[in-house]
Amino acid sequence: MAISSGFNWPQGQRCAVSLTYDDALPVHHQVVAPLLAAKGLTATFNVNAHGGFTDDPDAWRSVAALGHELGNHTLFHPCRRVPVENYGWLAPHYDLCDYTPRRWADEMRVANCLLKLVDGRSERTFGNTCCHTTIGQGDHETSLDDLISTLFVAARGAMNRTVIGPGSLRYTALGHFSGDAKTVAELWQDIERAVEQGGWIIFMFHGVGKGTHNLYIDTDQHARLVDDLAGRAGNIWTASMVKVAGYLKQAGYTGR
Repeated sequence: MAISSGFNWPQGQRCAVSLTYDDALPVHHQVVAPLLAAKGLTATFNVNAHGGFTDDPDAWRSVAALGHELGNHTLFHPCRRVPVENYGWLAPHYDLCDYTPRRWADEMRVANCLLKLVDGRSERTFGNTCCHTTIGQGDHETSLDDLISTLFVAARGAMNRTVIGPGSLRYTALGHFSGDAKTVAELWQDIERAVEQGGWIIFMFHGVGKGTHNLYIDTDQHARLVDDLAGRAGNIWTASMVKVAGYLKQAGYTGR
C-alpha cells in the first residue's frame, strides 16, 4: 500500500532507503563514502568521538564534503550493560543503566559540537548505540524520546525490522534493519517490502569486508547492493537519514 494518499517521494520514486554505517571505521571514509558518492548516493555515517573520528577528523570532513551525513553516535559509545556477559567489552562507567538524563544530554551536546566543527552543520540524526532506547534502570529507567526530540532531527531507534510509514512514523525511534552478514538477495527482500508499501527502510551496517569489524557485510555483497540501488535510482531514493526525515517533515508528517 502507498505511504499515504497524496504523498509522493521525490521524482516519483516508490520508496526511500537509508544506509547507515556505525563506529567511525577507517573503511567507511577510505572506501564506502567515496563508492557511494561515485554512484550518486548519500548515506549516514554514525561516528562516536572516542573511536576513529578523533584520530583523523579531516577524513570525516571529506566524508561530509561528499554529501553524506555525519550522524551522532555519542562520545563514548555507552550501552545498556545487560546482560553483562553480552557486553564484556563495555567499560562499566559507560553503562546506560547508570546514566541520568542530564549526563546523556550533556554528552550528546558535546558530540554535536564536535561534529559541527567538522561539517559545519547544525541538523543531524542520532544512531542509537547498541540499538538501545532508554537510560537508567528500575523505577528510574527513562525513554530517550524527549531528549532526542530536543537534540536531533530523528533517531534510528531499535532494530525492529519494520518499514517506516505514516502510521508508525516516530522520529525519536524510527526503527531499522541490520545489514551485517546479509546477502544482496536477503537485503532486497526487505527493500522490496518498502517498495510495496511505499515506505522508508533504514539499514544498519558496521564493517564492510572481513577484518573491518566483528560485524560486517562482505565487500562484494555491499558493492552489489550499491550498484543495484544506483541502478534503480529512478524508483528508489537512497539518501541519508537526515535528508529523508527532513523531506517527510516538510511534507507535513509530524510523527507521533
